[in-house]
Amino acid sequence: MKRLLPPFAALKAFESAARLGSFKHAAEELHRTQSAISHQVKQLEEFLDTSLFDRDKEKSAIRLTSQGKDYYSEITEVLDHLSAATHRTRGESLSGPLLIGATPAFTSRWFLPRMGDFYNIYPEISLEIVPIDQPLAFPDSGIDILIQYGSEPTDGYRVEPFLTTTRFPVCSPTLIEKNGEFTKPSDLLGQTLLKDEYGDSWQEWFEAAEGKLPGKVAGPVLPHCELTLRAAKAGQGVVLGYGALIEKELASGELIQLFDIETRGTIVYSLTYPDSEANRPKIAAFRNWIFDQVRLPQNNRVTVEQQISETA
Repeated sequence: MKRLLPPFAALKAFESAARLGSFKHAAEELHRTQSAISHQVKQLEEFLDTSLFDRDKEKSAIRLTSQGKDYYSEITEVLDHLSAATHRTRGESLSGPLLIGATPAFTSRWFLPRMGDFYNIYPEISLEIVPIDQPLAFPDSGIDILIQYGSEPTDGYRVEPFLTTTRFPVCSPTLIEKNGEFTKPSDLLGQTLLKDEYGDSWQEWFEAAEGKLPGKVAGPVLPHCELTLRAAKAGQGVVLGYGALIEKELASGELIQLFDIETRGTIVYSLTYPDSEANRPKIAAFRNWIFDQVRLPQNNRVTVEQQISETA
């Protein structure tokens, strides 16, 4: 049976635009004009007889349609395998160690549940996770890629946001049993409010909930969010949980969301690596894989950089 294959140039244009969330950025990546990318995507849509993007001309933004999301999910796996086979055939190294610097929270909550997928595609790359306590600056040596907290730009490095999330108050069922139900946001002021030094957003949350500041928010400051979550699960207080990182605890009932009010979505993690290393096959492979992962269906509290309205 003859294969039904789309025009490859159009497929590349679509994949780049879908991954980057922008015709403009796809044009920069592929060294084409923005109008050429738009034309090639239109060509692919005509070939498939379906719309792949919703286009907002007033905001100059694009967003994948449901058909576009499905098609992107299907073709990225094919293109990843094609890329890996091409690197191997060309004799380029897609094997050996790749050192990833990451926080304990990212490693245990985001990476480990997805690790098997990476090895299915790149079985010869050996990922080594290096614990990082200061996820805001690239270490002088010892890692290839940093999973950076936030998106602070750094000269000489590419900082690419890949995951954003809102935050909302959660606590253990035992705390509710001990203190009773929390019926209004001000009820939290009498509780121990746990904070971490990299992302204390209690003031922001109370502004969203009450429209005013309650004064200084008191409570212990722990080194990172993994420790504040452990304290919350142990009944030690209330924490602003990152929705993208606590889906398992919410589903199991180990943590309870107290109110529907959430902070605005903010960037939690970015992929960071030296500009000079951008074309290394192993780094490119990990980058492409991680961006494919965040475009899979997520809890509706989580948004991806591609899904944030940006100039197309």
